[in-house]
Amino acid sequence: MNLRGVVLLACVLTFARGANAKVVDGRRTVVQELAQDVTRSKVKRLYVPDFTDESGSLSILGRFFAATFAGMLGENAMGFVVVDRVQVRRNLSKSGRTDQDLARADVLAKLVSDMSLDGILWGKVSVNQDVATIDLVMRDTLGKELAQRRYEEKLDGELRADLEASQSGSVFSYAGLDGVSPPKCLYCPVPEWPVGQGSPAREGDVVLSILVTLDGKADQMRVAQTLDPVFDQAALECVRSWHFEPAKDAEGKPVPVRIPVQITFKRRWQVR
Repeated sequence: MNLRGVVLLACVLTFARGANAKVVDGRRTVVQELAQDVTRSKVKRLYVPDFTDESGSLSILGRFFAATFAGMLGENAMGFVVVDRVQVRRNLSKSGRTDQDLARADVLAKLVSDMSLDGILWGKVSVNQDVATIDLVMRDTLGKELAQRRYEEKLDGELRADLEASQSGSVFSYAGLDGVSPPKCLYCPVPEWPVGQGSPAREGDVVLSILVTLDGKADQMRVAQTLDPVFDQAALECVRSWHFEPAKDAEGKPVPVRIPVQITFKRRWQVR
């Protein structure tokens, strides 16, 4: 009895954005510490605006970490409420404002009054090579510092790809955060198993970071986790043909999003 490879491809497609256990534990630890800070400070209604970069401008990583921390804080809230970021954006948009305008005292004062806030968690994200450092400061509505924390995270391939895309001018949201729904796959065939000269007999995962556009196309693709150039290319060529129903924001409007796509190449085996 021996095992022979069948010329078939078992291809597992995963669209969810994930993080390894060490990263998740790190985020969980700082969020638990922040939750304790909020409780000690007796803040009852906390808002987490988009974090800025070192220059004070809004950044895509700042949005990702702010939305992620806000969601995790809400899950750990005891005796306080993390105000829904979608609700705040709706409030600000009525006067054509965004989180960046909260640097203005009048805009902040109006938001505080409208949303009954008594605490703001500000954040600044700086990136050195593959490490993101986030300096967090919680203040009351008069600007008094209540607590501060520092968190560092090594950026995985997906977040590095997001950062590179944003630096090239790409504008996008994150599916699963701030009320943004994931895109739905309408036509997503699996790649063919690479064959020919140079094609290695191996198995494993290729993770791509792709932009799903307003018209549902896969664009601006980057390899976030490589398996081998031959497999990477097979994944890229296939995903380029995919078509989606676009993601939608909390208002139901189509928005471009970046999502990770994991493609697992695995040969099926049978007994001969």
